[in-house]
Amino acid sequence: MWNQIAPLFMIYMASICYVVASYYHLKFDNNWSFITALSIAAPVVLVEYLFSLHGNHFLSKNHGYDPIEILIITIVFYFVNLWLMNVLVLKKQIKHVERELLAFSLVLIAFGITAIIR
Repeated sequence: MWNQIAPLFMIYMASICYVVASYYHLKFDNNWSFITALSIAAPVVLVEYLFSLHGNHFLSKNHGYDPIEILIITIVFYFVNLWLMNVLVLKKQIKHVERELLAFSLVLIAFGITAIIR
């Protein structure tokens, strides 16, 4: 069972790293220089890349997912993590919830279509 969950867990962890590297700086009011931001984000992006690389490989080779399905799964994880960061970490209210739910629904429909076609 772990063999089936591990690739999804790796992609989920990669999406957390991506969201942190890309958006966590918004929590601070510091005017970071580009070099400072890069030196903080680069190690996190490296970890994101490693998780993503291995998760994508395992889903493709061991479970037969095609790149579009893997991309859609990754996008769903990005949506979830961005919402969580926005609400729990950045303490921002989600504006236009209906638009975000529509976008999320369309991504899920796209995954459903690719799974049916497969």
